[in-house]
Amino acid sequence: MSLLLLQVAGCYVYFIVRLAAIRTEMRDQLKYLPEDQLTLLTLTPEEYQNAKVDDHEVKVDGKMFDIARMKTTKNHVLIYAVHDEAEDNLLSFLEEITKRSGNDKKPVPSQVVQLITLIFIHPENQLPVNSSIALIHATEYTRSFLAFDRMIDSPPPRN
Repeated sequence: MSLLLLQVAGCYVYFIVRLAAIRTEMRDQLKYLPEDQLTLLTLTPEEYQNAKVDDHEVKVDGKMFDIARMKTTKNHVLIYAVHDEAEDNLLSFLEEITKRSGNDKKPVPSQVVQLITLIFIHPENQLPVNSSIALIHATEYTRSFLAFDRMIDSPPPRN
């Protein structure tokens, strides 16, 4: 079961790590780009709040942009940004995978059902649901002579 979960979760972990790496690379590149290579986005403050993904990114017309610089005026927010094609491709690929898996109408293969329903501990060896286990911890250091019980009761002494 762990292997199956690792395989399913592994794809999402890869995408999250890759997405973080792409964002870091783009932020490093933004520092050195001249203004003629940046795209100027002019938005109202309301549009900016709706388009804002985080402090470093906006999504305008379905495209992700990494923010290099911003200028705020009374009625507009001027954003100098770069279109992040790698992030768009990664997000669209992830969206396509989740959409296809959600629309998949094929039945689950019988081998997968058998794997999931395997019983790894025989029912005879399992503890009942309402059982309790008493653990007694005795070592050479915690034993005392008073704690020993006699196996055979001796009769009371005669007078």
